[in-house]
Amino acid sequence: MNYKEQTYIEKNSINVLKSDSIRYPKAITQARSQSPTIFHLGDNFNFDNGVSVVGTRSCTELGGIMAEKIGRLLAKNNYSVVSGLAKGIDAHAHKGCLDGNGICIGVLAWFDNSHPKENKPLLDKIIENSGCLLSEHIFAPEKFSKYEFLKRDQIMAIISQAIVVIETKPKGGAMYTAKYARKKNIPIIAVKPQTDDYEIKGGFETLVKMDAIISDDDQQIIDILKKLKKKTRSLDDF
Repeated sequence: MNYKEQTYIEKNSINVLKSDSIRYPKAITQARSQSPTIFHLGDNFNFDNGVSVVGTRSCTELGGIMAEKIGRLLAKNNYSVVSGLAKGIDAHAHKGCLDGNGICIGVLAWFDNSHPKENKPLLDKIIENSGCLLSEHIFAPEKFSKYEFLKRDQIMAIISQAIVVIETKPKGGAMYTAKYARKKNIPIIAVKPQTDDYEIKGGFETLVKMDAIISDDDQQIIDILKKLKKKTRSLDDF
């Protein structure tokens, strides 16, 4: 860790979680052959009840409304909403959870300048509402590729009980998260799209072929999660 990183960490009261820390997300240790250092900001250290809500940045109005409804309902049922603070579905899910006084876990590619500027108030509210932010990096690596964002998506999946997908295209971050979750035996719940958009319908069809659990509405997602909760993941799942 260099001086610039150390200064940023101290200035922003960021916790440095190594794999041997009692507060380190154990699911990451199980899923990764080499557990990365995790940088953590906020009061929440409970990663046992998280549900990822993911989808396209260019969501429809109905998709955004659905994401907020699901976020509020997850909060009401004591689930934390895990997402990436991106535009579109991510932001709507976080907003709905916060409106329901729930806990949000935002997973970032890196801390410094890692979020859309318009989502800065949302990021601040997550911290104010006893949530937290996680990342493998303080600053963007000097030489980075889209893989840094894919690693972010992996962590979102790993620390979640299930992945709820709302309006994804056949390719992109949300679909990658779902495919990674499938690889790790993490349940995928696909919400039926309320749009005729060709790409979004194509993304849903891809999820169906991946044996995702199909949900018609927000309440059904809670019913599905309650059934899934009876099953626990073991080391063999990874």
